[in-house]
Amino acid sequence: MPELPEVESVRRGLEAAGLRGTVTDVWRSRAKLRIGTTRGGEHLDRLVGARPGPVDRRGKYLVWHFAPPTGETLGLLVHLGMSGRFGLATPELPRAAHTHLVLAFDDDREVRFVDPRRFGALRVASLEEIRTAAPIGELGPEPLDPDFDGERLAQRAHRSKRALRELLLDQHVVAGVGNIYAVEACHRAGIHPLVAAHRLQPSAWSRLAAALRDVMVHAIDNGGTTLRDFRDVSGHAGRNQDELAVYGRAAQPCPRCGETLVGFVNAGRSGVFCPRDQPRPRGHVR
Repeated sequence: MPELPEVESVRRGLEAAGLRGTVTDVWRSRAKLRIGTTRGGEHLDRLVGARPGPVDRRGKYLVWHFAPPTGETLGLLVHLGMSGRFGLATPELPRAAHTHLVLAFDDDREVRFVDPRRFGALRVASLEEIRTAAPIGELGPEPLDPDFDGERLAQRAHRSKRALRELLLDQHVVAGVGNIYAVEACHRAGIHPLVAAHRLQPSAWSRLAAALRDVMVHAIDNGGTTLRDFRDVSGHAGRNQDELAVYGRAAQPCPRCGETLVGFVNAGRSGVFCPRDQPRPRGHVR
């Protein structure tokens, strides 16, 4: 599933497209998407006559601003699900299989949303409602926020006894982190991913917060991670999968120390750690 760096890559691609024309038509397939509201609650037709503005990202969600001829600014809330992607096209080009949304603009360009596995989500509402209501209004802090640090991350953890990797996947604790970058950040910070979160001391939280930021920034610079479906707006795969330190590399040597990496499964999700760089502690983690 696309995580923060992949969604940020899509956001930047939509911004770079420079779409400023009026929406002349909205086409939606008859297929339901799994996440979010039903088709009847998407209200996509409200975009007709509106002009696109900035594209924000909050966690794993895109929030695209649209200015209608009258009334308050609208927001198009998008979750890419597991296989969703946006692309630019012109009307004469055939639509790819599994296209579920087409926004037609008066400059003869189209934005198309393709989602083969249909885990994505689409919804239009007032921008204020999108920002304050669930799911956006319930998300934790952003790892790229200037004030994101170990203290803030520890506060969101609330002395949880959950395994650290599992805690990092909770979007109410920290927004945008998925399995790939949780595992990578734990390795970078030198913390075992299955240690109970409440055992981390302030220095460990600080190290982990810095690691989260670092792995996110690095992945964004590489255009995201493509393990299967992810493509940016131009149709290009990410490059970060070639630079992952541990994720997907169980039984291979650790790039830092050479020790054989160990795979695990916890809460139904697989992961990897280095037994030398990330020893499982008996007491608190400093």
